[in-house]
Amino acid sequence: MRLKFLALAAAVLVCGCAAPQVEQANNPFSRDRQGAAIHKLSLALVLPALRVVKRGKAIDDPALSQQNREEPETMYREILGIFYQDFKRVTLVKSLSDPRVAEADIVASLDVTLNANPQILTVTSSFYNAGHGSVAVVRTQASAGSTLFTAAPETTFAELSPQIPDALDGQLQESSELRQYAQAFEAKRLARAQSGRPESRPARTFDSDADRPAYSFAENPKAYAVVVGVENYQNIPPAEFASRDANAVRAHLRALGYPAQNIITLTDAQATGNAVRSYVESWLPRNVTEDSKVFFYFSGHGAPDAESHQAYLVPWDGDPQYLADTGYPLKRLYQKLNGLKAQRVIVAMDSCFSGAGGHSVLAKGARPLMTRVDAGSAADMGKVSVLAAAGAEEITGEEEAQGHGLFTYYLLKSLNDGAGKNSLNQIYSYVKPKVEETARRSNRGQTPQLLGSNENLDVPESFR
Repeated sequence: MRLKFLALAAAVLVCGCAAPQVEQANNPFSRDRQGAAIHKLSLALVLPALRVVKRGKAIDDPALSQQNREEPETMYREILGIFYQDFKRVTLVKSLSDPRVAEADIVASLDVTLNANPQILTVTSSFYNAGHGSVAVVRTQASAGSTLFTAAPETTFAELSPQIPDALDGQLQESSELRQYAQAFEAKRLARAQSGRPESRPARTFDSDADRPAYSFAENPKAYAVVVGVENYQNIPPAEFASRDANAVRAHLRALGYPAQNIITLTDAQATGNAVRSYVESWLPRNVTEDSKVFFYFSGHGAPDAESHQAYLVPWDGDPQYLADTGYPLKRLYQKLNGLKAQRVIVAMDSCFSGAGGHSVLAKGARPLMTRVDAGSAADMGKVSVLAAAGAEEITGEEEAQGHGLFTYYLLKSLNDGAGKNSLNQIYSYVKPKVEETARRSNRGQTPQLLGSNENLDVPESFR
């Protein structure tokens, strides 16, 4: 029996999952990755497809039950978390022909195989340079002895998969081939810098069909918005396309009738923790009245706190190691927005909180995917309605050709297709299947969510 499984990447608004916690002294996640040679490399990770073979016959994806997929997908998310922690930046791609491969310092592909008699679970990570030449092969195995499979493969995955991530983490950092490649790559980078020759990276330009609003409304002086997009962070890896997302959202808000002076747009270094808090907690309350409409948008990293399990938005100067001091709690955001006098409050977020990749980050020493993530309850949200990019145990993705987050792209497309007159339910009914279908074609799962108050869901022209 052989399994090459689905690349389901994950973002959590409500909960996540992880293996049991271990003592710090025995926890390989406590290693200082910042000093490791491979931590200076950006990685393009090619995602595998799901294939199950029984008695030599392949079974198509639709024949697999959710239960049969659950264990391998959980392990895969933890493996993704290892790569996100060990390398400077990870970009998920579905093939070597993806143009983003050329922008990475090193490329890797995964192969996951489950064999019977003896039962051995093998994860093979093959690394290549930009020219697709072999750099290293890291093979990680877990064995359950010679017992044959019972009813289904998920039983064996449940027993073997906890052994894989920790072992993989150590092997990646101890690989002499990867270390030598990283050191040689860094030496070439320094030589280029000393010679004054810039690094050769292909420039990317985008002309998305969602950037330009296909509608226009008269200004509503009682409409207010705070739009945040953090792509290039001060001290953590980028959140791809987040700044473009924010600027496109602002353009659509202007077309919806939000006056320019009523839209606060914070991108990259403008989006400090103090700035976000000040505009949400001081500027909005000073300006909003009982008949105001308020819209809050965030594109960038989210993070879970390892101790409190609270979900945080990560501003430009945020540090996942000190979220309580540098992050913005999602529950606090909801509570502050719910406390406004406004008639209607809508939140849209292209972010995730699992720590397993995408628009999410983790503190050093924390395991990917917390046991649970507290992203706030209906009581916290109150009158706030929330459109979120993904569901439990999923990671947000991008629409590469359009230069936007996948969720944001279809959110803006829905506004164009509905001429800006959509209700939240109509927007959600448009966005959800589009995002799910596109993510599925990339061999992963992403399910947008509509959460919070039902009061405004069927109101036409929701964003206005």
